Amino acid sequence: MVALAPLLAAPAQATILLFDQARDATSGTLVVPTTSGATLPSDYGDGVTSAATAVPGGVFTYGNGGEGFTPDVTVDISSAAATPTDPAVRLWQTGYGDLVNLVFADGPGTAGSPELTIRLSAAPGFLVDLYGFDLAAFFADQTIAEVEVLAGAATLFAASDVLVESSTHTSFAFAAPLTAPELVVRLDFSNLPPGIQDDVGIDSIRFGQSIVPEPGTATLVLCGLASAAAVRRRRAPADRPRG
Repeated sequence: MVALAPLLAAPAQATILLFDQARDATSGTLVVPTTSGATLPSDYGDGVTSAATAVPGGVFTYGNGGEGFTPDVTVDISSAAATPTDPAVRLWQTGYGDLVNLVFADGPGTAGSPELTIRLSAAPGFLVDLYGFDLAAFFADQTIAEVEVLAGAATLFAASDVLVESSTHTSFAFAAPLTAPELVVRLDFSNLPPGIQDDVGIDSIRFGQSIVPEPGTATLVLCGLASAAAVRRRRAPADRPRG
């Protein structure tokens, strides 16, 4: 057997977005505990170096999946109803299933927004690794049109008619992380009436970073795959059932 794991593996790191902080609406800079209806700070999730990462105005806190943090990744979460001055992404404390402190897509008046996107971007020389996230609904279960994870024009994951639970939560966990220089998680609520499009929120977004493999490593991987295929071809006749 050709061992490919050492060639494919790279040191991974993972940050979990907990959404436990906002910024004071009066000062616009002071970091305060999350309150329902507060606007998500635009720099939350950027360049995470520790569970308590210092930022202007205080400290943002994060969870860790055991792999480390993500100093070379930036996060942009926005609503389809965003304006140049407001991403229309709000925080909420409780009421969405069993999740505590999450974000949802806001819209005009009392309406929500038909789409929420989470963009994870790695610095040159790095990749973003998405491990998973949790969704929950407010008050009643909701079925949303689609959940996608995109890398440029490529769709790495897609699920339609997704049931989002309101008593617990609905989890997405990828056994092998979805990886690219930039990933976009897209939540499509367009099938819901506008008045309840903000009744679905997201929490515990777990993502990491890894180093882009060097060209020599990629060549070794391809050679290893070719060798493995050749071994399978040579063994194929002996592996067939005998009549």
